[in-house]
Amino acid sequence: MTPSQQVAEGVSPVRRFRAGGTGGFGSNILPLAAITVAVAAFLAVTQPNFATSSNLGSILFGVSIDFLAIIGFTYVMVTREIDLSVGSVFALTGMLTGSLLVADWSFWPAALVALAVAALIGFVNGFLVVRFNINSLMLTIGTMLLVRGLANVLANNLGGQTYPRAFRQFARTDLFDIRITIIIMLVAILGAWVFQRQSALFRKMCFIGENVRSALVHGIRVGRIKILAFMASSVTAGVAGIFTASRITHADTQMGMGLEFVMVTAAIIGGASLYGGRGDLRGSALGLLLLALVLNGMIMYDIEPVFQQFVIGALLIATVTFDTVLNRRAK
Repeated sequence: MTPSQQVAEGVSPVRRFRAGGTGGFGSNILPLAAITVAVAAFLAVTQPNFATSSNLGSILFGVSIDFLAIIGFTYVMVTREIDLSVGSVFALTGMLTGSLLVADWSFWPAALVALAVAALIGFVNGFLVVRFNINSLMLTIGTMLLVRGLANVLANNLGGQTYPRAFRQFARTDLFDIRITIIIMLVAILGAWVFQRQSALFRKMCFIGENVRSALVHGIRVGRIKILAFMASSVTAGVAGIFTASRITHADTQMGMGLEFVMVTAAIIGGASLYGGRGDLRGSALGLLLLALVLNGMIMYDIEPVFQQFVIGALLIATVTFDTVLNRRAK
C-alpha cells in the first residue's frame, strides 16, 4: 500500500506499527528466552562452578552494565541507522569522569559534564546523518576513531592513576543486596515494554525504519527523531562507561574496545534489524545475556580467551547473514 493509498483509506501509518514493527511485538522473545535458558541449564549441568552465586552475579553485573549501552543503540537501529561510535563514547565518558574526579571535581558535576560531551557527540552524528544524508556506518566509523583518540589522550594524561575511592565504589552500589545496575536494567526492561507497546514515538521510529520517504510524506519529523536517537545512543553508552570506569578503577586504553560489535550482534539476536523497522530492548537484553553465557562457558571449558573474538565474529556474520536473508524474503 502506497502512502497516498494509506491516506485515502484512512490508514494511519503509525497505527500499523502498534504491534512493534513488521516482525510483531515480542515475536522472538519466547524462543530466544528458551535458548538462553537451555544454554544456562547445559552449563549448570556440565560445569559445577557455573551455578554458583558469585559466578551468576558476575555475569548479571557485566550484562547489566553493557545493557545500559545498548538501550539507545537498539533504537538507532530501529530507525535504520547504526552507531559504531558507542564503544569509543563509552570509553571517553568513563575516562573523562575519572579524570575530572582526579582533578578534585565532585562526582555529579563531573558525570554531567562527561554525559554532556557524550550527548554532543551523538548530536553531531545525528545532525550530519540527517543534514547531509551521510551513511551512518561510515560516519560513525570516523567518529569511533576520533573519539577513541581523545580517550587515549585522557588515558595517557592520567598515567595509570587510580580513581578516587568513592568513585571506585560507585558501580558496586547495592540496593537490597543487589547491584544497582541490575535493578536499573530490570526497571528499564519494564519501561521498554510499556514504551514499545504504548508510545506513538516508538511506532514512528519503526515507520521511519520501514519507509523513511513515506514517513516524511505523513509529516513525521524524521530528522528530529533520528538526532534524538543518536543522542540517546551516546548518552546511554556514556552512562555505561561511567559505571565501567568505576568498576575497573583506572584509565584503560582497551576500555570499550570492540563493544560496538557486541552491541550489533546482541541487538540482531534480540530481534533488531540492520534494515530498520524492528527492535526490542527486551530482546537486546536477552541477546547480551546469551553472549555472556557463551563466553562464560568458554572460560569454564578452558578455551583460549583469544578464541572469544572468533566466536563474536562468527556470531556477527551469522546474525547479519540471517537478517539479510530474512529481509530479502520479506520484500
